[in-house]
Amino acid sequence: MSEKEKMSQNGTEETGKETKPAKAEKTKADKPKAKSDKEKKPGFFKRLGRFFRELKAELKKVAWPTRADTMKKTGVVILCVIVVGVIVWIFDGIASGVVNALLALFGG
Repeated sequence: MSEKEKMSQNGTEETGKETKPAKAEKTKADKPKAKSDKEKKPGFFKRLGRFFRELKAELKKVAWPTRADTMKKTGVVILCVIVVGVIVWIFDGIASGVVNALLALFGG
């Protein structure tokens, strides 16, 4: 049941509204002090080092395919490329024949 439709012990429905706490007004004293540029952002080499550490951690999570799986999928891709190439070659031959016949028929 949702929070809005809680059943009480005596069987009546209670629709409870959650009240949000009032936002505290911020004063100038509550604001954090402005940091200098060097404190805001780490240096280039620190960021680069962190990037490569995170990259290495993410690459460990990858489910790498086996060699057999890779070879099988590569074979499928090569076969599809050959089939599409043959189909394009056939249509090209037909189109060339039609264009040549039209030029012979209507050409001078």
